[in-house]
Amino acid sequence: MNIQVWTDTDLHGAGATLVLKWLYKDAKTFSINDVSEYTFTGKFKGALQSLDHYDRVYIVDLDLTPEQIKLADRDNVIVIDTHRNHTQHKQLYKKAKAILDDSYYSCVNLIYDKFGKHLQHLTEEQDLLIKYISAYDWYNTQYKESLKLNAIYYNLNSPKTEKFIAAFIDGYREFTIHEKNAIKLYFKKFKDQIDSGQVFTGMVKDYSVVATFANYAINELAHFLIKKYSTDISVIVNTQAKTVSFRRSKESDVDVSILAKKLCEGGGHASSAGGKLTDKFVNLTKTFVPC
Repeated sequence: MNIQVWTDTDLHGAGATLVLKWLYKDAKTFSINDVSEYTFTGKFKGALQSLDHYDRVYIVDLDLTPEQIKLADRDNVIVIDTHRNHTQHKQLYKKAKAILDDSYYSCVNLIYDKFGKHLQHLTEEQDLLIKYISAYDWYNTQYKESLKLNAIYYNLNSPKTEKFIAAFIDGYREFTIHEKNAIKLYFKKFKDQIDSGQVFTGMVKDYSVVATFANYAINELAHFLIKKYSTDISVIVNTQAKTVSFRRSKESDVDVSILAKKLCEGGGHASSAGGKLTDKFVNLTKTFVPC
């Protein structure tokens, strides 16, 4: 069987792809494409003529727009995702099989649950790796291993997902010296951003917000700011990528995917979302003041 996977370029997407790799362990071909919601359209259009060469084409952990859904809606396509905006457009799929469920936060767990009876061959080390990757996706910092795996993934050169899968195909293991150095570098840069970055504060309706600029370790920085300032929402602006990331406190009921959609033409989950750096967002932040 020939399998192709289109996945988000992050640890979560790599984890989802790795579970599919274990599912199709005997596949003749297993092709991986790292993309984002913003690069998917162009790259998928460029691959249209070759899609029929694959028995199954998986699109995982990507919050596709209605226009992208129309592009991906093919007989041999299986779409697996947990983003709220995406699940609301499930009815747009006419040919592809859509496994969309926003009751899951982790696409890794969704795949594991849907195909669990075919994954009983997994070892304890492979199950443990799934546990740690899923925990990172929940930003469950009780597992330091989750943060370390993300640091390793972040520091890989392209193609990141292929290299991560090659390194951890047998499951969780002791890190190599090179990987330990990558982890140290990641958290050093994270600390540097904390020490040098200016933080701003403001309100969005009845919710408190802190915001800063960063292009590295964005998830960890966002949750650090929430904890430090006891705020409802943290916002990280990446001026290099021209993107905005939203995270919310575990104690808050705000749905940041709505903010991302309204302010930044984006989307995501209730507790984690993102979008483009827009004029509308910039105008809002003019009311913010330094902490």
